[in-house]
Amino acid sequence: MSSLKQGQKPTYWRSLAELEDTPEFREYVEREFATPLEELPPGSPGRRRFLQIMGASLALAGATGCRWQEDKLMPLSRRPEGRIPGEPERYATATELAGVAVGIVATSYEGRPIKLEGNPAHPANKGALGVLQQTQVLGVYDPDRSRHPMQKNQAKTWADFENFAKAQFAALKSKQGAGLRILSEASSSPSVAALREELTQAFPQAKWVEWEAALAEGSRGGTALAFGKPHRVLYDFGRADVVVALDADFIDEVYPNGLVNARGLMGRRDPDGHMNRIYAVESTFTQVGSIADHRLPLRSELVKAFAAALDAAVTQAAGGSGAQSAPKAAFLADAKVSKFLQVLAKDLAGAKGKSVVVAGEHQPPEVHAIVAHINSVLGNAGATVLYVEDQGEAQSRVDQLKALVGELNGGQVDTLLILGGNPVYDAPADLGFASALGKAKTSIHLSLYPDETSRMVEWHLPRAHWLESWGDVTAPDGTVSIAQPLIEPLFGGRSVIEVLALVTGSERQKGVDIVKNTHKSTLGDPRAWRKAVHDGVVAGPPVAVANPELKEIAPVALSDREQGGLEVGNGQLEILFAADAKLFDGRFSNLAWMQEAPETFTKLSWGNAAVFAVSTAKALGITDGQHVTLTFGGKSITLPAMLMPGQAPGSVRVTLGYGRKAAGTVGGDDKAGVEPVGADTYQLRTTAALHFGGGLDVKATATLERLPTTQDVWAIDQIGREGADSRLGMLVREARLEEYEKEPTFAKHAVHHPPLLNLWQGPVSYEGHKWGMSIDLSRCMGCSACITACQAENNIATVGKENVVKGREMLWLRVDRYYRGTPEEAEIAWQPLPCMQCENAPCEQVCPVGATMHSHEGLNDMVYNRCIGTRYCANNCPYKVRRFNYFNYHLDKQAATPFQGFQDDRARVKGMVYNPDVSLRARGVMEKCTFCVQRIQNTKIKAKNAKQPIEDGTIQTACQQTCPTEAIVFGDLNDKGSKVAQLQNGPRSYGLLEELNNRPRVRYLARVKNPNPELS
Repeated sequence: MSSLKQGQKPTYWRSLAELEDTPEFREYVEREFATPLEELPPGSPGRRRFLQIMGASLALAGATGCRWQEDKLMPLSRRPEGRIPGEPERYATATELAGVAVGIVATSYEGRPIKLEGNPAHPANKGALGVLQQTQVLGVYDPDRSRHPMQKNQAKTWADFENFAKAQFAALKSKQGAGLRILSEASSSPSVAALREELTQAFPQAKWVEWEAALAEGSRGGTALAFGKPHRVLYDFGRADVVVALDADFIDEVYPNGLVNARGLMGRRDPDGHMNRIYAVESTFTQVGSIADHRLPLRSELVKAFAAALDAAVTQAAGGSGAQSAPKAAFLADAKVSKFLQVLAKDLAGAKGKSVVVAGEHQPPEVHAIVAHINSVLGNAGATVLYVEDQGEAQSRVDQLKALVGELNGGQVDTLLILGGNPVYDAPADLGFASALGKAKTSIHLSLYPDETSRMVEWHLPRAHWLESWGDVTAPDGTVSIAQPLIEPLFGGRSVIEVLALVTGSERQKGVDIVKNTHKSTLGDPRAWRKAVHDGVVAGPPVAVANPELKEIAPVALSDREQGGLEVGNGQLEILFAADAKLFDGRFSNLAWMQEAPETFTKLSWGNAAVFAVSTAKALGITDGQHVTLTFGGKSITLPAMLMPGQAPGSVRVTLGYGRKAAGTVGGDDKAGVEPVGADTYQLRTTAALHFGGGLDVKATATLERLPTTQDVWAIDQIGREGADSRLGMLVREARLEEYEKEPTFAKHAVHHPPLLNLWQGPVSYEGHKWGMSIDLSRCMGCSACITACQAENNIATVGKENVVKGREMLWLRVDRYYRGTPEEAEIAWQPLPCMQCENAPCEQVCPVGATMHSHEGLNDMVYNRCIGTRYCANNCPYKVRRFNYFNYHLDKQAATPFQGFQDDRARVKGMVYNPDVSLRARGVMEKCTFCVQRIQNTKIKAKNAKQPIEDGTIQTACQQTCPTEAIVFGDLNDKGSKVAQLQNGPRSYGLLEELNNRPRVRYLARVKNPNPELS
């Protein structure tokens, strides 16, 4: 619904507790102090002694104005050539996650990589970078990483393993490799492929198996059904007028070309251009579903029948042939589903050659084959949908793993070499991989951590982090990149290619020599090699696009469940296994940034939950935070429930990657006495229900838990809530496309107020620079990449689960999630919220010591050593974007944060990730977003030294730089030709709560949607 008219403003709400005004929520908002003062640390003085100390301290105030810490330095005898001390350096490199490659630009300070950004020259991400990839710099300095080889859990050296491997693999070579099995992660590396071929020649009877727990591959099987052989599918969303996602989150960062897909898709959300229309059919909210113009909540198991019905309707409307017969599924008779289907088919038929239909990778191959037929009928193949022949294994990864377990149980495996991964933890439960592993005569595991798999093998080898290794990767579009190391392996690890070279007896043992040899035909010239390493991209021809012939697709067979109704009872519920947005498959469990980051939709941190539709939860008598026992396939786990609007009725989503017992001191370590974070949902996952399945039974328990979420942290009392409710439609301003075209300035007229007068003259004239930011709500997809970028750039502390529950998280930037509509058919709106850098800042007016003040360029600055912690500024900030250090989260043992209280050097190792341009804030100090002032100052200094003006776009804040959809723009408002100045002067621009006369420097571009009039 539009926010154009006062009587038609959409009703937004932040959570179900707020919508229903539950007693628990009432108690929460009516407390006088939402964050009571923590008890003093042991040994702290009482109040009287505190006043005595403070009185005596006044005399020394002038001599102790700044905090400082003594440290010891060892200077260099001479400066290295080409290096300026204190000047950060940037290097192009690359990495992959589950075989999906992206280009990276890594910032290094004095030899330490401290920040990762996307490589603007790389076609796979074009400068953007997602949450999972950015956080991996923290993993370099994880003190829980493996530090030396282990044989039967006893410390050894690499020389010991080399001696063992020489004899072991020589014996295997004499048997042609009989009994040798290699289990690896998915990889796009040409060097790994070359060494794999070399290994096959040396050990002809060896077998290589790939396994990725969170990586689905439905499109490979589907294209094989449709075209006779597997193909990779690439999309050009920049040319699509109508986009349909069938249970597909194709803009997720781990989806092949996901970041590029996001850039292309959201680039067409410009209401001043030719705007696209997005439809989503899905069981649980995805990023695509959150930005869709129309969304149909539907259990994943019903998508196959929906796709077949859509195929029949589209083919009929477009005049094609060879479609599936319209199934007689019960849910298709529902009036809303039927209308959605017919309108969607009509819209697609009217956009021939300019539409895209995408099926989720976790959907079965039959759905992908149907989608290939739909795209063919619409003329999308070769236009918006491109196919590339896939040369991978014909057998699916789960079938490969199943065969390997069978060989292990049959005693056919002499030596199992596991290169990365953690199959003991994440293999399907029905395979019994852990017990089968013990039947291998010799087992070797290369990994970053001594994890669950490492504990059960004969040899554990420490793996080098990819930022410590030479390597190469291939992007989904065929672009090859060279990965160069930023630092020597801190803990003596070796890379996958180095271990492969060792076991095969290759003449090249060093990573750089292996990579050079792989690319000697194209990069044999030293200049070509240096250019490829410098640019991060190997120049070469584009990938060959295939034009496969569509085969006749057999009619799909539908089970009783797949053609059932919209509602199912307990015992027949659908369970959906989803990769976690932060931990992925569990490999990032020991990274505190990821554990504390709020999950995109639930805003849950430090744990996982079973997500229920509101109607399903009410039928089962379940409330938010109540622990439930899930029984599936004869196995049970217990975890808290969370009710989420928009979840499909009868479908329960659980996330993977939690409940680790050997992750480390953050994610859980039973040997160290560290409890697991969250529940291990892999225990319920089977080969038959790898991504979703039916037959889930749910039983409520008497245990209630207050979940550590960040959405309702700043809840206020009834009077404040009434004021907030009246403004919600003004916070996220929205209109339909046709309404925007009739009244382009609708956002400026949403709030009526008397003339705004200042009590005093502004302190600054802004004659030089005047920094400002614009955030386009039509482009934001809520991915939270900006949050992680801000944390990495600004040394933001993690506070632990206990403090998140108390509302003490320290993240400077948050992405507010607002729901609209009913809980059953909710829509989502996103709103990133940094500090508004107000020109008439309420915080500045109440600080008794001038710790927060205005700069001559319009920044709302914090002077940390002035701050005495009154928190008046936080109380007076209407945006609630200030964060207070209740403890010294970097040092204080009582802070209950990860890595505190160590008696060795592990905390110092962790500190190597800090950005030296940004100070570490101490206990009792307020902090907030600074517009990345360190970047502003560094650029100004360089421009001054070069005697050149600062060009528009030269300065980018961390959040702007990483945003996949370019929703954030920063610049100088005094430069009238700058992009930010033009956006802020545009018709959609508005200030948040500008009726309070705060004059915020951050302005938003109102959201415009393009719904189909027939469904509106």
